[in-house]
Amino acid sequence: MNTTLNSIFRPVGDPGRLKETKAPTKEIKSSSSSQKAQKASQRVRKVRSDKKMDIKFPVTPLQRQELRRLAKELRIQDKQPSKKYETISNTVLLKKAIDQAAIFPERYPPLLYTDTRQYMHVEPLRQQYELIEELAFMWNLSLRKTVYRLIMNLIYRGEVDIIANREGK
Repeated sequence: MNTTLNSIFRPVGDPGRLKETKAPTKEIKSSSSSQKAQKASQRVRKVRSDKKMDIKFPVTPLQRQELRRLAKELRIQDKQPSKKYETISNTVLLKKAIDQAAIFPERYPPLLYTDTRQYMHVEPLRQQYELIEELAFMWNLSLRKTVYRLIMNLIYRGEVDIIANREGK
């Protein structure tokens, strides 16, 4: 008689097959285990402080050309060809624009927003993302329109020398 437990090696009509039976399960209902399950389902994980949020904004071909030129300048400075320099450069510009918009809000007037269906990306950190949300709420715009307004005003108007402005030069 074949005593193999593996059903692959047994003949098809072998009467020695093991019948699958369900083992009786005991349900133990204890208040501590149900409380643990409830706490586990209610637990909220903390969001990483260095998490990046992706926001895309529309650009015209001329704006795209200008942003790519700025990204190329950043690539030449860093000399690391494996990075996504367009996104990194746009994020650096956005960070400068957020800082300057907090000090000089008059330099960021409303712009005509047209969705060109060609997009570029920025990846701000969570703290910067929250500042963008505040500006969007204050200006009554979407996040995408707020990012567009910040970056395009910075490109067209240029940066403000904050130190020289504080000293009255």
